[in-house]
Amino acid sequence: MSAIISMTTLDCPLNPSPTVFDKLMEPVADFTQKQDQQLPRHPNQKYFYVDFFRLLVCFYVSGSNSLKLFIQTRLNSGLLSPSLGLRPVPYTTCLDAFARFSPDLFQAVFRHLLAHLPLKAVPEFAALGTLCCIDGSLFPVLQTMTWANYTSNHQALRLHLCFELNRMIPIDFQVGSGNSCERRALIAMAQAGVTYIADRGYMSFALCHRLIQARAHFILRVKTNLLHHTLEALPITMPEAVQSLFQGVTDVLIRYTNDEQHGVYRLVRFSVDGETYFLLTDRRDLTTFQVILLYAYRWQIELMFRFLKRTLNGIHLIQHDKRGVTIQFYMILIVALLELFMKQSALHAAAASDGSAGPHASPPEAKTASSRLDGVELVAMIGRKMKKYWKIGIHWLTALRDLLVEPFDERAIRILASTS
Repeated sequence: MSAIISMTTLDCPLNPSPTVFDKLMEPVADFTQKQDQQLPRHPNQKYFYVDFFRLLVCFYVSGSNSLKLFIQTRLNSGLLSPSLGLRPVPYTTCLDAFARFSPDLFQAVFRHLLAHLPLKAVPEFAALGTLCCIDGSLFPVLQTMTWANYTSNHQALRLHLCFELNRMIPIDFQVGSGNSCERRALIAMAQAGVTYIADRGYMSFALCHRLIQARAHFILRVKTNLLHHTLEALPITMPEAVQSLFQGVTDVLIRYTNDEQHGVYRLVRFSVDGETYFLLTDRRDLTTFQVILLYAYRWQIELMFRFLKRTLNGIHLIQHDKRGVTIQFYMILIVALLELFMKQSALHAAAASDGSAGPHASPPEAKTASSRLDGVELVAMIGRKMKKYWKIGIHWLTALRDLLVEPFDERAIRILASTS
């Protein structure tokens, strides 16, 4: 257990032992410290990048709705424990930090976490390649935010998010006006070898060709009335246990009449609960059921938007310029990754303490036979594990907030693991 809870403690005489908040900050503490040391210093500078970063993490973890109230009524009034390592700061100085520190600093932290955090992954998805859901969501803004154009009477910004299904985490985003183009955002974020899953609003022949040129893949829901020619009927591969749930299933290679590039695509059609779906993809290695299943898991990005808006209070904007908003979204996603890693680490530590898993033991679901990739066991496995390993619920967040200034010991691990 000592190896699990060991960490670099803050130089804080009032709290020589690491707290839960220290443990939460551990994956980024050294990295942000190095960033801060590389920044130019003003002779009269008293508030630094690491102070600003730590303050924002604590703010979002606390669940507060207003940074101004958090600073003025809690931090500067001495209501927060000194063990959090937060320095009192005038609210105007904190606002100035949004303009003084570049969004590139926060982007670097986010990418560092994506590259180095050993987050748990869904092994069945790994066998299907890297899978990402793409979507955009509107955030209401003030009328004075003229850069966030939406309609003639309303302003809004759109968060274009890329959500990786393999690890169930957001991995990229773009901030745009409410009427910014979702297809353009997808092209900007597209990476070779990744399969992108999106709804009807993304479909265009130009987008499909651009993704293919970028050596990326796609599963897109398309309109049912697009004219096409059927070139070849493919075998319909559906597990027997789910066949009664779907009607009118077809799986064919087609060429669209109005596609100037004359591309050949795969079109999977099915009906469920009275609604018909047409799914277009360039991947011919997937089974019919896998195409349907992957599109169904597109719903995870909708849940992620709800988590960012409601649970982490991303709906409340701190800054109103695009630079400040970008920093805010980087911090929200950074906090989401840190919380997810703490939850998974607590579960692993609790299992190791109980002797049910060694420090290098592989989870049982990692030893999955390829035959499970096209069966109902895939759905059942993810359903069983989702809540335990990937869902950050309000009860767990409440436990984390109550434990922030407590020592990160076996008691804290037990509480964080039991509320998962």
